[in-house]
Amino acid sequence: MDKEKSYDVAIEPGGAEGQKAGPLFQRYTIRLVGRFDRRWVDCYLKLTGERPALARFRLDPPTSSVSFTCRATDGPEEVASVRKRLEEMIALVNESAAAVLATEIERPQPSAPPESKPPEPGKSKIASVAEGLLSRFSRRSS
Repeated sequence: MDKEKSYDVAIEPGGAEGQKAGPLFQRYTIRLVGRFDRRWVDCYLKLTGERPALARFRLDPPTSSVSFTCRATDGPEEVASVRKRLEEMIALVNESAAAVLATEIERPQPSAPPESKPPEPGKSKIASVAEGLLSRFSRRSS
């Protein structure tokens, strides 16, 4: 697939930023890298809406990040497992957005409106348009 029809969003290398989210939970935030737009965000929201298991991943487009929560007692292995699921989900969103983009590109474009008749010999196009407008105005005022 060529670059114009693909998305390359990925999780930023490195760890997740963690902060306490109450006594029982820890919230992790992971930054996204790559190009994404409204189409990609729509595909992300559709996927998380259709699959309840993915609803834990909250996208924040203005900060290009995704957050999720884990139990405060979950160890690094569990957090790494959730991060892996997020990576897989981002790959699905990339594929979905690329498919939507491809169908938009392949749709036939509406044909251009028919051009007005060519100007009479010896008249410029502007003069012909002006003459047509004047004749319409003069018909209405009579």
